[in-house]
Amino acid sequence: IKEQAPLRARLRIPDQPTGTAEVPLDRRSLKQQLAEQWNQFEKLTIVSIRPDVLPVIVDHWVTREVSLGLGRLALAYAVEPQLHQTSTSVRMRESRLSDLPDAENLHMDISADVERVLKEQPVGQRRTVPVTLDPGMFGTGATLEPPTISVTATVRARRTTAQIPTVPILVAVSFPNLERALRPVTRDGTPLSLVTQAITVTGPTEEVNRLVRGAARLLGIIQLKQDDLDRLGTLRLRTPEYHLPPGVELAEEPEPIEFKLIDATATNQSN
Repeated sequence: IKEQAPLRARLRIPDQPTGTAEVPLDRRSLKQQLAEQWNQFEKLTIVSIRPDVLPVIVDHWVTREVSLGLGRLALAYAVEPQLHQTSTSVRMRESRLSDLPDAENLHMDISADVERVLKEQPVGQRRTVPVTLDPGMFGTGATLEPPTISVTATVRARRTTAQIPTVPILVAVSFPNLERALRPVTRDGTPLSLVTQAITVTGPTEEVNRLVRGAARLLGIIQLKQDDLDRLGTLRLRTPEYHLPPGVELAEEPEPIEFKLIDATATNQSN
C-alpha cells in the first residue's frame, strides 16, 4: 500500500446548496472506494481518518434568461441596428450569479459585439450579419444558448469637410455654336484661358481624401446659355457646376466668376 501512495478516492458529496460545507468521512465508505481500486484493502481495516471532516465548496450550475440590448453606439447609422432576437439563456455558476448586481433581471449590453462586426461591413448598404455573443461577464465556463444572433443595420459612411484649393474651370459652349470663335475674357479684356477656384466639399471621408490628394479629378464647368451668346461683350457672373464623386457635395456656395464673351472670329481672320 505504501508503495502505491498517494492513494486517490472519489467520494460522493450529499446534495448541498451553493456555498461552503463540511462532509464527514466515513471509514466504511472510504474503504469501499479504495477496495474497488486495490483489492489489498479487502484485507485491511481503516482504524482512523485524520481529519475526519472534509471542507468543500459547492457551486451549482444554473440556467437563467438574459435580455439583450444596445447601449451607446459609436458608429454612424443610416438605419440603426435591429436585433433579430432580444434574449438568450446562460448556463453559469451560481456563485457568480449571486455576485451580479441584478441577478433577477440579467441583461447584456452587446453594443461592442455588434459594432465589432458592423465596422467591417460596406457602408451605405443594408446588411444582416451574425454576431457572436461574449459570455465573459458570467464567469469562467459560462455558455450562452444561442451563442450567436443576427443583426440588421445600415452603417453610414463617415463624412469629412475639406477645401480643394485649385479646381480648373472650363467655359463650354453648346454643340451648334462650336464653329463660332467665342472667347471668354475678364473685365479688362484679358483672356480667361485658365481659371481655378477654391471650393469646400463635404462627403464620405474616403472620397473627400481622394480629392484632397488629387487621386480623383475635379472640374467646374460654366455652360453658356443662348442668352450669353446673344449678348456678347456683357459682363456676366456665373457659378460653375462641379462634377463631384457620388455622395460628395458642396459645403458652401462657391464664388461666381465674372467674365464676358467676345467674338474672336474677326481677330482670327485678321491674324
